[in-house]
Amino acid sequence: MLIQGLKFTAWKAATGMLIVNLLLVSFTAAASSESPSSGADKKPKLTDLWQPGDSGQRMNIRGRVTSLDGTPLSGINIEIRQPDGDGDWIEQYQTTLTTDAKGRYQFGSVVPESNFCGDPFVHVKVYQDGWEYFDTNIVFEGDTEVYEEDGTPVFLEESTVNGETIMFGRFDIVLSPE
Repeated sequence: MLIQGLKFTAWKAATGMLIVNLLLVSFTAAASSESPSSGADKKPKLTDLWQPGDSGQRMNIRGRVTSLDGTPLSGINIEIRQPDGDGDWIEQYQTTLTTDAKGRYQFGSVVPESNFCGDPFVHVKVYQDGWEYFDTNIVFEGDTEVYEEDGTPVFLEESTVNGETIMFGRFDIVLSPE
């Protein structure tokens, strides 16, 4: 009788440990899938056009591409080109970005310097099947006499990162279906 009681107690203990382990595994899996560090919630990869030694003030621009109803659009290609910190148009300061699963993108560059074209700007173009063509310039609030026909004004906010001053701005794009 004592042996049967010990076997039953051992079986209950083993079953209880199995249930506790299953609960812990389930809880851990659920917690890791909802954690802010999961892949879906990470910031989009920064495409950095800036290189050490480049002239001009560093800046980072980020934004989202959505449809008219606010749905994030993934896989959208965004062409970026701009003059460098001296006002010269060089290949280094042009690229094509692709939005992530949440429609987000970001790039690092320099605040473009004014050139023969007038106020400094970043040219942005989206040509994607199923969506109307999008073409505008990012111009910077605070520049002298920025007009709506010059492009879309973006406010750059100064911040210090690892002892370096970087300007940050946000530029969201809303696309209309064709």
